[in-house]
Amino acid sequence: MDGADKLKRLLVEQSAKVDVAVEVASKQSISGVAHVLRSIAGERPDTVDEFITAWISTLEGAERLAASLAVSSLYVLDLVHLEHAEDRMLKSVLDASIQTLQELQRELTDYAQVASSPDTSFDTGFAETLHKIAVGPIEQATTQLQTQTEQLDSSMNNA
Repeated sequence: MDGADKLKRLLVEQSAKVDVAVEVASKQSISGVAHVLRSIAGERPDTVDEFITAWISTLEGAERLAASLAVSSLYVLDLVHLEHAEDRMLKSVLDASIQTLQELQRELTDYAQVASSPDTSFDTGFAETLHKIAVGPIEQATTQLQTQTEQLDSSMNNA
């Protein structure tokens, strides 16, 4: 039995084993996990939602964002009837986007430290441009997404 079949079996059982399923998913590709979830979401929506929340919480940065994007359509289709389904998925995408942008910002600012190395093909001017992008548009986008996330949280709490 391959990982996808095992993941599916764990999630469709009457007493689904979400924690074990998350462990199995950690060894699968994001697209593979999303494929399994699309195949069972209509059958076990509550379990799929619980799994997605648990699975995404184990991921970091760009991987978390990729997973959130890969399953977001489920929340406007098969899982739409769950309370705040679309809101919760949008919040997951926003949170992952913020984390990813913060990681990108740190990465881009770090290149100034290696720009003078004889092994690089870029110079300090190039690294300074990356730094300006990191502390300019990327930081601004991060701040705007954080503001939108706070507004979404407030809307969800008042609904």
